[in-house]
Amino acid sequence: MSSRAHAWVAHLREGGTTPWLAFAGSLTEGAEPASRSLPGAQQLELLRRINVALESSAQTRGDHHRERTRLADRVLAAPAAGRGKADLPLVGLDGTTGFGPRAVDPEHVGAHELLRVASVLLADDLVGLGPDPVRSSWARPWRRRFRLVGDPVTASALREHLLAQGRPEGGPRPFLVAVGGPLDELLARTWTQRCFETGTKPFAEWLRFWRERDQLPARTDLVASVRRWNARRPFVRIVTDADRLPRQLGVRHLPEVRVPGADQAELARRIAAVVGLKVPRAERPGLLRTLQQRMPSSGAAPVAVPAREQEWVAASADRMGRNIARAGYPVVGDLADLAPRASTSSAVDDQQVLDLAIRMVVDPTWRTTAGQAKGVER
Repeated sequence: MSSRAHAWVAHLREGGTTPWLAFAGSLTEGAEPASRSLPGAQQLELLRRINVALESSAQTRGDHHRERTRLADRVLAAPAAGRGKADLPLVGLDGTTGFGPRAVDPEHVGAHELLRVASVLLADDLVGLGPDPVRSSWARPWRRRFRLVGDPVTASALREHLLAQGRPEGGPRPFLVAVGGPLDELLARTWTQRCFETGTKPFAEWLRFWRERDQLPARTDLVASVRRWNARRPFVRIVTDADRLPRQLGVRHLPEVRVPGADQAELARRIAAVVGLKVPRAERPGLLRTLQQRMPSSGAAPVAVPAREQEWVAASADRMGRNIARAGYPVVGDLADLAPRASTSSAVDDQQVLDLAIRMVVDPTWRTTAGQAKGVER
């Protein structure tokens, strides 16, 4: 039976896709296994699914054989990151005991366990790629000075866009522009952006953390964001109408900001946890910013606040609106726009996240430099 298991490993290394229980081969007489120990069921099943994805792509040509074998060896040697089970043995092997993890059929290993291995592969790819250079241009000192706070996804994207146009943030007496919107969307976007910066807890746990304290995260609380910069009232704008945001920044048009899907944010969260173990803390945001810019989209909807949290979100939005009115900050739009929209909750599905991870492992285009970063414009 051990010979059959080693033969299945060899079958997978050669691009095979036959499931374990359907595999009937064995090592040829005199052949030596690639390794004395067997990889875990997580690594083996992930490799089999990667082979299935490769089989349906153009990368099954002969000139990709060496790269495919190298990828297979990386998958089989990769550890499983984070909390979960140890490497699982294959069901049906002789000599198994009642101690240690229970033997499993690899086809029945959950997506969560496979993601623990896939996130290690993608984190290694990201660290090897390095951060993209930040695009910038000569500063235009005659333009309106600004500082962006509030909605982290929008603020981060527009900050980079304006920097590339010669509009760096800050300067003497800048207008502090706080980007607002429905509070449930601000909360979801705050969690999403944290996934692409330092990593964080799963969305449900993160929401519960703030709800139990009846507080809002720093970048979601617009009043706290303004006070953090000690901005004077005449130089503050609370913007809840996105169509009027360009004028507050002194430009005619702004690009549309793409909000990452729930599967993208969850995969980034898992990758961030591994990247944090491989590079110093100061280097993590640059790498994850590169991941955010390069990660392919699956078309999944952004994460949304579940219905059970909407009552707390509505009360928090009402309180934040009263605090803004009491502070007397100018509002561009309507404070009623802070009320949650109660959009349909989009749960983060592990299988969708795994599909995206396998797509990124199989398709190397997101790791290529051509057409991704145009360098620093001077």
